[in-house]
Amino acid sequence: MPCGTPSGCICRSRFPTPGAHRLERFKPGFFPMHPAYLFDIDGTILKVRHKANRKLIRSILKRFGISHLNVEELDFAGKTDRDIFSNLLQKPDEDLFHQVKQIYLHEMERNLSADDIHVYSGVHDSLDYLRGKAAWTGILTGNFARAARIKLAAIGLQDRFRFGAYGDDHHDRNELPPDAHEELVRFSGEPFQPSDLVIIGDTPRDIACARSFGSVAVAVSTGTYSYEELGDCGPDALLRSLDEFPAWNEQHLASRT
Repeated sequence: MPCGTPSGCICRSRFPTPGAHRLERFKPGFFPMHPAYLFDIDGTILKVRHKANRKLIRSILKRFGISHLNVEELDFAGKTDRDIFSNLLQKPDEDLFHQVKQIYLHEMERNLSADDIHVYSGVHDSLDYLRGKAAWTGILTGNFARAARIKLAAIGLQDRFRFGAYGDDHHDRNELPPDAHEELVRFSGEPFQPSDLVIIGDTPRDIACARSFGSVAVAVSTGTYSYEELGDCGPDALLRSLDEFPAWNEQHLASRT
């Protein structure tokens, strides 16, 4: 079975071998004791009520005279907000894009509450587990950075992530891992390599994103794609929920020694 995307399989595209982006200033063969972890948000950590988010987007588009789109039927999974809104607005100029972005973020901040959000099973336990290991834990999401903060703050998780990459500037999700990696190395002062990153997400695009940077791809079937569809994309690990993450990670750590 293909990976479930309209354009065909996106997660078996050519990608660099692990370590292709190495930072040469560090000694070869030296790597941190623990990997660093990057979590997707929507479909992986949480789910915003479909009607709440789509209704907001639809109302904003109507302000700008766009009413012919059936927003409820569009597939946003794994895409960046930059890409989503650029397509909805039919490749707008920067002024229009910025205007719509600010309205979207303002309305989300004003209206989104914890009642609109479902947190998936295993999220809190997995984050507690990683905190106990003093692991570097971050976000890799297509969300605008401010949208990510709003969603995480609504469920009290905004302080659990120390670095990340977001969908403000990039149309292609595969451009996010280098940004996250650069920030991680700068903040931590440790010689993390691309292969030291564990990227956790719920779509074929998350898997392709990890592959594109030579990182470990962990797929979790809590989003819109089934366990079988994600399995067809060949992730390094396939979980039914984040309840299974700590046990998998113990095996992964053992394999690094």
